[in-house]
Amino acid sequence: MSLGIGELKSTLKGIIGFGVTPFHKDLSVNVDALRQNASFLAKHCEVVVPLAGNGEIYSVSPEEHKMIARTVVEEVQGRKPVVVGIGYSVPIACEMAQAAEAYGADGVLILPPYFTSANDDGLFDYYRSIARATKLGALLFQTHAMNFSISLLRRLAEIPNIVGMKDEHGDMHQFVRQWGAVGDRLELLCGVGEILAPSYFALGVKAFTSGLVNFMPETCRRILKHLQEGKLESAARLVEKETIPIFNLRKKRPGYVTLIVKEAMNLCGMNAGPVRPPLAPLPANDFEELRNVLASLGLLKREALKL
Repeated sequence: MSLGIGELKSTLKGIIGFGVTPFHKDLSVNVDALRQNASFLAKHCEVVVPLAGNGEIYSVSPEEHKMIARTVVEEVQGRKPVVVGIGYSVPIACEMAQAAEAYGADGVLILPPYFTSANDDGLFDYYRSIARATKLGALLFQTHAMNFSISLLRRLAEIPNIVGMKDEHGDMHQFVRQWGAVGDRLELLCGVGEILAPSYFALGVKAFTSGLVNFMPETCRRILKHLQEGKLESAARLVEKETIPIFNLRKKRPGYVTLIVKEAMNLCGMNAGPVRPPLAPLPANDFEELRNVLASLGLLKREALKL
C-alpha cells in the first residue's frame, strides 16, 4: 500500500537515491539489472527515485516508463518509499502519475516542463494539474532552467499533496529565501548531491539526493552520519576527499552527470550498461580518468583493475 501524503513527507530524510535505467548493448531495458540495482538502493537509501535525470526519463517511451517504475516498486516491496519521476507534458505526466498510484508507488517527482519560459500563472497550472491527477504526495524539482519565484512557490505550497522540493539549482541566496517562505510547509531537499549537503544541512535541511550512492554507498552513509550528528566540518572534509574527483568528472562535459554514474557502476561491478541517445559513450581518456579515480578509492571490481 502506498504511503499517505503526510507519511511520505516524514520519510524525506537521509539519502534520496536516484537510480539509473540499465540498458542492454542493443539499448533495450535490462529488467534483471533494474531489479538488482533497485534492491541495492533500497539497502542504502531512505527513498528510491527511478526515472529522473539519472534514470534517463527523457530517453524512454511512456510504455517503458510505466514498466520501469512498476518493476522498481515491485522489487523494493515497501522496504523504502519509491518516488517516481514524471514529466513530458501535462496529459502524459497525469497519466504517469495515475499509473504510479495504481501500481503502488509512494509519490511522484514532477520534472519541469520542457517550455520553462512560461509565466508563473502557466507554471502554476502545470504543476497543479499534475498534482491533482493523483492522491500521491508530489515533489517539485527546481533546476538551473526552472526556478520557482517566491510567489509561485507559496501558491504551490498550498496544494495539499505537494509535500517537498528538490533543489538542484544550488543558489544558496535563492534557497534561503525559499526556505523562509515555505520551509514550514514543504520539505526542502538538497538536490545537488553530497558536494553541497553540509551547507544545506547547516540551514536545517534533512536530506540530500545522490547518484553516487549507486556505486559508493559507504562514503555516502558516512557523510550522512556526520551531517546528522552536526559534524558539518567532518562531512565537508569527507566530501572533499572522496567525492570531489567524481563531481569534477560529472561537470566536465554535458551529459556526464548521468554518464559518469553509469560507467562508475559498471566499473564497480554494478550492471548499468550503456546510455541511450542523446547521451553518448564516454571517451577513452575520460573513461581512464574515471577508472583511476575509482581505483584510488578502492572501489573497482577485480576485473577492472586489470584493464
